[in-house]
Amino acid sequence: MAVSSNSIPLLVGNNLSRRSILGGLAIASVGGVAAKDVPQQNIPVASAQRAMTAHERYEHHLAELKKAAEEIDPRIALWDGFSNLGDEDEDDIVMMISAHLRKGRYEGDGDYETQHGEVYRVRLLDQLQEGRRMFAYIGHRGPEHVIREDRLEAFIVRKVF
Repeated sequence: MAVSSNSIPLLVGNNLSRRSILGGLAIASVGGVAAKDVPQQNIPVASAQRAMTAHERYEHHLAELKKAAEEIDPRIALWDGFSNLGDEDEDDIVMMISAHLRKGRYEGDGDYETQHGEVYRVRLLDQLQEGRRMFAYIGHRGPEHVIREDRLEAFIVRKVF
């Protein structure tokens, strides 16, 4: 293939002419001028981030751990845990995190069996807590208890009647 003195050979087999190069430079310079003429808007400039405290890092990484665990196993219904980190009087367990799997779903008021074979009467209440439905349940003996939906799903296995 003959190469013109006004073009540059490229490795891909096409030639790049001076006209193409100059045209590209002209477009780039007009773009720069046009960008200067655009009125500046109140675009927030990234400021230097302050360093996170140890407590903030702990909360951030705990949230990331929970998010990753829920992606791995979507059956996780709720999290329990506590932390006594930094408590100088604590000499036993200072942190515990547990994930409880969803074992059952509410299918209307009635009797539900737990994983241990116990049967509880469950009824839906007309209230929400933290955006979740609330339920009352009572066993064959004892007082009635109130529980959030995520805890109920980790507690019951199936509706028996």
